[in-house]
Amino acid sequence: MKTIRQLTALSLMAGSMLFIAQTTASTPVQKDSPVINSLFAQTKPQCIGRYVIDVPESFNNQLHDMIFIDDFKIESKPLYPPAFKQRVQLREQALRDAINKPGNKPENAPFLKEVIQLPDGKGTIFDRNESGTPDIYRKLEAHVYSGMTAFVITTDIRDFSDKKHSEKKSKYLARGFTEADANTKPVKLAALQSLISRLSGRKDEDVPSVKGVCIPNGFIRDDGNHHVEKITFHYENDDFILGVYTNNKYPGSEDTLFNRSAQINEALKTSNQYTIKKVALSPNGIPAESWLFGGTQTMRDTVTGKDEKNTFYDFDFKANERDATADKPKFSIGLTSEYKKTRYSEAQMIEIWDRLVNSLRYK
Repeated sequence: MKTIRQLTALSLMAGSMLFIAQTTASTPVQKDSPVINSLFAQTKPQCIGRYVIDVPESFNNQLHDMIFIDDFKIESKPLYPPAFKQRVQLREQALRDAINKPGNKPENAPFLKEVIQLPDGKGTIFDRNESGTPDIYRKLEAHVYSGMTAFVITTDIRDFSDKKHSEKKSKYLARGFTEADANTKPVKLAALQSLISRLSGRKDEDVPSVKGVCIPNGFIRDDGNHHVEKITFHYENDDFILGVYTNNKYPGSEDTLFNRSAQINEALKTSNQYTIKKVALSPNGIPAESWLFGGTQTMRDTVTGKDEKNTFYDFDFKANERDATADKPKFSIGLTSEYKKTRYSEAQMIEIWDRLVNSLRYK
């Protein structure tokens, strides 16, 4: 199973989508029941990267820390202003006290090198050490508040500018590195401040009309430059996990889902999975390929305590793999019921899948 996921690139979402969940028994859904119609009776848009899909009203993204823009990692969390203010105050105090913790040497003091207040009370940037690491290698850590959402943005910096590092700096430069390489803080700080100026909070169902990229609970307005964007959303209920991932780092190529068929089919021979169907499709004009797998798993019934076999489903969808550009990046959707005892039949899982992927459109 793992091999097939790697070949279909579902492993890209492993941290958010395909982890082992506590198995729970569900009441089986009867064939031709109205449950699917009920599930989709009310839907809401989800702006994800530069795309939009429609999900059932009950679905809410549960992943808020798999957001990467260039060299910056972003975490988001809805928060009220007083809680944000307290969070920043507590964080600053913790950073000031960190030098006294085991592993942090006095020669690297202070642990918190600089505190930069953002204009209009929007937040704070900390220039801080990393625990157990020489203070040449540090982090910028920004706490930003916008639209009832708190963001934490981090990036690594290198800084030999302190006189105590002059000998190390000389050796570093002698290896062919530049002054800019020896102190990346100014460039990284400017890029961070630019990112913050373009960042705003939002609800995931709000679809901004201006050009930019949607992240969990946030939006980053375009500035006319190219930025690497890697974003994951994750939805889960008792029956399945839905993962959505977009990455504009690489242009389109012939390394597509279907062009990996030989390797996938070979892996199927030694797995407990099989192909249900594979199909090329074009929801709202977006070129895509979809491959649906089924399989058998052994799970322990939480009521009886006995092991039993059941069917699970692993569906994979890749859009714009061949034609990807910065504005129309690669986009993946994965749906799995592995490690779950789903109520849904194969036909019903396919219907859920079809409704999700066919709602895909550009922002």
